[in-house]
Amino acid sequence: MHLFVRLVTAATVATSLSCASTAPTTARVPAPPTRSIVLDGDLSDWAGIPVWTEATPLSAPSPSAGAPPVTLRRAWATDDAAWWYLSVEVSDSVNVMAMPGTMHLLIDADEQATTGATVFTMPGVDFAVDLSRSDKRQGNGYGAGAALRTVGAGGLNEHRSPYDNELLAMPSWSSPRFELRIARAGHADGFAALGSRVRAQLVFEAANGAVHALPPASYRFTTPKSPVPAPAVSTIPKVAVGATRIAQWNVSEGSFRKPARHAVLLAAVEPHVIMLDEVYNEISDAILADFFSLPALAALGRWEFVHSVTGGRQKTVIASRVGAVRPAATMRRVEYDTGALDSLRLLVPDPFKHAMDIEAAAQLSSTGAWITIDGLETLFVPLDLQSAGYHQSGQDKLRILQSRTLRARVMRELATGARRAPVVIGGDFNTVGSFAPLGELMHGLDTDSSDLAIGDARRLGDPTVATWASATVAQFSPGRLDFTLFSDAVFERTGGFVFSSTDLAPAFATSKGLTPDLSPETSDHMIVVTDLRRRRGR
Repeated sequence: MHLFVRLVTAATVATSLSCASTAPTTARVPAPPTRSIVLDGDLSDWAGIPVWTEATPLSAPSPSAGAPPVTLRRAWATDDAAWWYLSVEVSDSVNVMAMPGTMHLLIDADEQATTGATVFTMPGVDFAVDLSRSDKRQGNGYGAGAALRTVGAGGLNEHRSPYDNELLAMPSWSSPRFELRIARAGHADGFAALGSRVRAQLVFEAANGAVHALPPASYRFTTPKSPVPAPAVSTIPKVAVGATRIAQWNVSEGSFRKPARHAVLLAAVEPHVIMLDEVYNEISDAILADFFSLPALAALGRWEFVHSVTGGRQKTVIASRVGAVRPAATMRRVEYDTGALDSLRLLVPDPFKHAMDIEAAAQLSSTGAWITIDGLETLFVPLDLQSAGYHQSGQDKLRILQSRTLRARVMRELATGARRAPVVIGGDFNTVGSFAPLGELMHGLDTDSSDLAIGDARRLGDPTVATWASATVAQFSPGRLDFTLFSDAVFERTGGFVFSSTDLAPAFATSKGLTPDLSPETSDHMIVVTDLRRRRGR
């Protein structure tokens, strides 16, 4: 459903908030979760956790005066020693980091109405979490990113980094329900620490001032508080016997111009096949030969590789040390169909039309190559899709066109063989709008015409699937942007993980020739590892 803003009078806003804030509250004591909460956007692990707060007739906006583009329905809450987890359901699909307005989580961290400040109509607010922050607004009133907010006499004021409270929210694509977590211990300077009981309220504030709020509710934690555990990973999983390890990585264009650190990080996970995206424009066979000859990678074996021709300033690379790399004959250049970009130009707002000119010159950042895995010649396809935007934005429409175009090129290459071959597709999908770009490239590409599978890789030592983070820029909290898709009709996934040196115990990092901060210094994307093995009888 298209999201749009309808006008609402100030009197209706005040009435809605007043009714929500004066509704009776109780301290909800949740049942312990049946399993650990994994921040992955899959909400099955919330089964059995009771609703914490939900909309009531008093908190609903007046239909006669219109409503904000998003209304809040209900929220669930649970905890463990380190984290407070929330799951929120809304009236329409939204991108948690880019909504048509801002969602505030107002928190009375000590459940004392006499401390803090009154925000909207809730007293005692000590700080807030802003999702889709309004100070970084995009077009059409859409916010961008997340922040922690301090409070003062006038209400919410300073914006702080979401990394100060280790905020994480999933999924990154549009959904009517999402999940998030914040650290209970707060930041080292004492900001935003949560007590044993808190009182909180969710408020959605549209760009034009229309507001909808859930009733405030108290929450009592079920576990004693402790800080988020320090990184303690002291082993990197080994690949299973007979499996092939694939490492996919957005190498961060400019950083890759001095790639010694990239080589050390890639070598740490011991891949057999590497897919790189966002490689700088001037890449050549000679430059790549030098890269794969760096000591860390050369120690793993002899590498063969193919790089894309199209893609403008950001190219893609496929490399293997387990056999020959045969370029896909029909994918040397991956280009749009004639007129496709002109048609899209008619559907996007004027400020984004210049992107069509850039795309027309660059074409798609992708290529294809054949590599034999366990006796099966397999088509490998790296990609880098358009960044930024939100659901139904110009950027999202372009991502969908890119995926449809690339799928057609993959199908054409597969048709050159005597029988349908397996496929592995990996790269930066930039899933900050809809799920459609992923869905397009999964659809019907397996050997039996079923959909490709998504590699279920989690970070080492942390139950999340985030593949991107930037505490330096700190406008967006960590997200899942990078994926590896594969033919699960013929391959089984024997393992996989998201790799960042920040997750390693310092002593172990040193033993691998790394430092904990080497990954974020090298790229804001993490390495996505997927281990595949041929299924028996296939």
